[in-house]
Amino acid sequence: MSLKNAKKGRNYSVIIVSDATSSNKEFSLSSRLVRNVVLASSFLVLFFGFILFHYLTITLDKQKMKRLEIDAGKKRQKISELTATIDILNKRLESMETYKERIMVATGLTSPMALREVGSGGPDASLPGEGLLDSQAASSPSLSPKTPLPKVADIREKARKIEDSLKTVEKYVNQQKLQLAATPAIWPTRGIISGTFGPRVHPFTGRREFHYAIDIATQLGNRVIAPADGTVLVAETREYYGKMIIIDHGFGYVTRYGHLSGFNVKEGQRIKRYDVIGYVGTTGRSNGPHLHYEVRFFEKPLNPMSFILDGQY
Repeated sequence: MSLKNAKKGRNYSVIIVSDATSSNKEFSLSSRLVRNVVLASSFLVLFFGFILFHYLTITLDKQKMKRLEIDAGKKRQKISELTATIDILNKRLESMETYKERIMVATGLTSPMALREVGSGGPDASLPGEGLLDSQAASSPSLSPKTPLPKVADIREKARKIEDSLKTVEKYVNQQKLQLAATPAIWPTRGIISGTFGPRVHPFTGRREFHYAIDIATQLGNRVIAPADGTVLVAETREYYGKMIIIDHGFGYVTRYGHLSGFNVKEGQRIKRYDVIGYVGTTGRSNGPHLHYEVRFFEKPLNPMSFILDGQY
């Protein structure tokens, strides 16, 4: 028998020793049987290992799917909340748009024909949602791709337009406030009208002439107040007007005050409406205590009575 055949026919003896008094038991196993047992055991180990790995993989996948379902539910809830919030914002913007249009008409910045109710916005129900929420909707398995979602970009653009319009209104209102503050609107002193604006017979020459002011006869030394905000251009004595003050109010308005007895301001001084600028006198060409009061708009004389809005001062 060759060495190779001897190895193939080799047997293995297994001796089982129970205790000192009992006889030993001996089994003889062939090498083929041992090899087959080893192979079978290895196969079983690999098989059960694969089963265990597959079981663990399925368990992990189930846990992952459960977490994904929880995340998807949270996303659906968040998307629902965002959709409701944006819908509320959109309705508020529509209301603001309506008020903005009315303010624009009230301030004269828009024709009354432009006043209209603002139509409801948002995408058509048959179209897929657009904007920020579209990507979230697409990633959510429970949301239909045709779910109508508000157009965030449209809402943002609408808000920007309203903001720009309101800034224009604010600028216009501020300008109007400045212009109103610069418009002569109150009596410069209390008294009675002794000379009106328009044609008259001059009290000294007796000739007919045009009187570009009103004369307010009053007590000597009575206060003269500024009828509007402005800057004092002149506070000096002139031959005809006597002690005279000229105030530049801006926006083309200039007022003049003649025959004063004294000054309470100086040239270049910034004044506010109701500030005391001087005192009634009879200086210059005057036949009694009175205030010579002129209003000019871009050097054009205007009737001061047209600008006095309050009652007798």
